[in-house]
Amino acid sequence: MSKRLGEVLIISEELLKLYSPLSKNVDVDKIYPFLHLAQPYFIEPILGTALLQELQTQVESGEITEENKALILKVAPVLANYACYLAMRSLTYSVTDKSITLEKSENSQPISEKELGEYILSLKTLCEMHKEVLIKYLCRCALTYPLWRPQSDECNCEKYIPTDGSADVDRAFTVYFPNKKKGCDKCDRDVFIKKY
Repeated sequence: MSKRLGEVLIISEELLKLYSPLSKNVDVDKIYPFLHLAQPYFIEPILGTALLQELQTQVESGEITEENKALILKVAPVLANYACYLAMRSLTYSVTDKSITLEKSENSQPISEKELGEYILSLKTLCEMHKEVLIKYLCRCALTYPLWRPQSDECNCEKYIPTDGSADVDRAFTVYFPNKKKGCDKCDRDVFIKKY
């Protein structure tokens, strides 16, 4: 976990590389500015300021609760992929004092501008999917995270949790969050979800 550019990042370099399309030999120093942008811009609206600050405090002290470790593992794919999404053009091009150049390697072929655009779009779709999984997890385990106060309208648990009379039931919900999922065993899921 890192504290570069003044703000504590809640994911480590290992989690960044595990959950993102970055190869193992990418210089993560090129990604850190984008992590520092993605965390407040994409993660804080989902977690809320209080929960994000709790995670940052625990990460900085090295004493992370089991529940927050589980949450960080749900946040990691979202944060890692959004950082890559933001960094993609910077990883493709280098800005020097004389010009902007395309990064090349001896044993690899750069993709076309069109292919890059398509790749960035697919990366954004992946980000949205991971974000939805995170929101579903938080909805499912809301009692475990009393500091969770999302700032985003998309964190409406009613969207993901069927209620009586609801015609819009997300049947995939139980695929992502089977009963007794580690990290939220202490919450009363029956309050939040109707069992099928």
